[in-house]
Amino acid sequence: MNDVQSEGRYLSLDVLGDGVMEIRLDHRGDSVNKLDERFTKELRVVLDRIRSDASLRGILLTSAKKAFLAGADLNVLSRLCERPEEALVAFSVENSNVLCALDDLPVPVIAAINGYALGGGLELALCADYRILASDGRVGLPEVSFGILPGWGGTVRLPRLTNCRVALDWIMGARPHEPQMALRDGLVDALAEPANLRQTALDWLRRAMGAELDWRERRRRRRSAFDLDHGAVEAARAKAQNGARFHPAALALVDLLVRCAPLTRDAALVHEAETFARLAKTPTARALVGAYVHSQRITKNSRSEEGSRVARVAVLGAGIMGGGIAFTSAINDIPVLLKDISPQALDLGTGEVRKLLSKQVDAGRMPQERADAVLRSIVPLLEFEHFDTADIVVEAIVENLEIKQDVLASVEALVKPGTVLASNTSSLSIAEIAAALERPEDLVGLHFFNPVHQMPLVEVIRGSETREHAITTAVGYASAIGKTPLVVKDCPGFLVNRLLGAYMTAFLRLVHDGADFLRIDRVMEAWGWPMGPAYLMDVAGIDTLDKALTILGRAYPNVMATSYPTAIQLLAARKRHGQKSGAGFYEYQMDAKGKLRRSQDPEVGGVLDQAQPQGPKSFDDEEIEERLILAMVLEAARCFEEKVTGGAAEIDFGMRLGAGFPAHHGGPLWYADSIGSAQIVRRSERYASLDGLYRLDAGIGEFMRGGGRFYATNTSV
Repeated sequence: MNDVQSEGRYLSLDVLGDGVMEIRLDHRGDSVNKLDERFTKELRVVLDRIRSDASLRGILLTSAKKAFLAGADLNVLSRLCERPEEALVAFSVENSNVLCALDDLPVPVIAAINGYALGGGLELALCADYRILASDGRVGLPEVSFGILPGWGGTVRLPRLTNCRVALDWIMGARPHEPQMALRDGLVDALAEPANLRQTALDWLRRAMGAELDWRERRRRRRSAFDLDHGAVEAARAKAQNGARFHPAALALVDLLVRCAPLTRDAALVHEAETFARLAKTPTARALVGAYVHSQRITKNSRSEEGSRVARVAVLGAGIMGGGIAFTSAINDIPVLLKDISPQALDLGTGEVRKLLSKQVDAGRMPQERADAVLRSIVPLLEFEHFDTADIVVEAIVENLEIKQDVLASVEALVKPGTVLASNTSSLSIAEIAAALERPEDLVGLHFFNPVHQMPLVEVIRGSETREHAITTAVGYASAIGKTPLVVKDCPGFLVNRLLGAYMTAFLRLVHDGADFLRIDRVMEAWGWPMGPAYLMDVAGIDTLDKALTILGRAYPNVMATSYPTAIQLLAARKRHGQKSGAGFYEYQMDAKGKLRRSQDPEVGGVLDQAQPQGPKSFDDEEIEERLILAMVLEAARCFEEKVTGGAAEIDFGMRLGAGFPAHHGGPLWYADSIGSAQIVRRSERYASLDGLYRLDAGIGEFMRGGGRFYATNTSV
């Protein structure tokens, strides 16, 4: 048996004695184990070598990394999605055959799962007869969130190992699960403390080798039919049908399980491979996998741009935004100086922090002692005491150019050399703010999105004189407080609000032309947005958006200026400011649990009648979708041409994280590529008479008419 001991690039094989061999997952040169074609080829070689060894009595499957197996490399999967469907079927069948070779070894196999086993990692573990999971581990099948299904036997083995309901819940849920849930649902057989995991797995292996555990019966079940739970199937089908237009994977799963329930393992694996391949070719899968791959690259690149660590931050302005920035900094172990001009304002800011901490404690995510320590790390100030100890000052005061200039000029004289000044502005020019400073090179924009503690994106705005130290410090600070920074060029609206401005202007034009805002909201929510544009305006604040769109209209008069009274101007004039005033497009009331609930307001019709000079008009869903999304796509193309940020992937990334653009469409520019430049040109020509929103500028028009693709290059058009 000693002659089979070996060490490869992805696996090592060790003889432990008493007929036991250990297959250890250990991708050399990488921090994690990932499934790819080279891994499965090496696994096949190892299994071929040990299958005929007469002295073999048991296999222990372990990992030398901090995690068991992360699943398929999505960079590889992204490239696979470009293959023909028949090639994808062959890929899935070939990999399933390798895992079946593990499944069919003539001896018991025990998997010791440390860290996590996700996707293909869990599918590999399901080939073991018993699974022992570390008590701090996680397991799950996330494939549906990428628009596909498990393609390495997961849909086949899971219902046969557990039951139909569990398989539907776990695969449709597409998330990692806690150890206790994995144990309860039968995906693992025992939990062990991390330090005892390997020994516990060895003990289980010896019990199986000694016939105390009937591992052969488990094998029989994994190869046979399984019973359908018709109630669970119908409930899952009803749930899956709601989003099947853009998320076909969940419904495909239900159909697959129904079709494969009476089949043997090997017959079912063929159906799984065919379904996997068909889903991998859908626009949804390509968009979701592509979005993930690009997001990982952008996040990795932002980490490489980080400067020295921020040891203390000073926050100017203790309003909702300032309080949110202070909370988010303190909860990530960065002490905060929180400054405002009145005790009442400071009380508002610290009150916001207390409220957010209380929610953490009440939800069981934080002990009270930790919450108290976080609160103590925030020092409220009425004067500029200790500002010379801050590494970065984040200004979050009123959105007024002159006031920001005055305050930042005062702070500049108090801080130590090299301290970065950051303005949390959503619309004002960083260059104009910097004009009042002695050291304009130390000023950077930091655009947080509301609510600060929830929104993951922070736009880092590079002014015309901003030096690299300010950028890297701001990027590092944003990363340190759990945000994802995106460096953008200084222009009105920056990236996210500029594109949202085009989208909202298109919405207001639709309403002006007679469209029902209720229908628009329903159509856009069905398209995938978390909320329709009217509801979004109510949440953001009608008065706030009215001012913002006025600024954008002045900045981009050929695109976003309006020559008619808009719906939000009329609503703002009636003090219908949205949720904060109790009424906007909708009416809002607090329910028994203290949450605002929206409802239709019969009074809004009288206000909006004035916004529709030609009266109401019916629009089909297709035109509503086209007009709103096309406006955003064309503005994204202008940002691409102007190099507002790194490229197409960065623009789409910002819109997904900052605006909630539906990930299954990839982003405005991914969507443009998916429907094709010819379609963009046709739609632009169809609506060109309406507004400058839909006009193809010279450079973009030439690019699109020439069949250009935004993801074919990261240069300007």
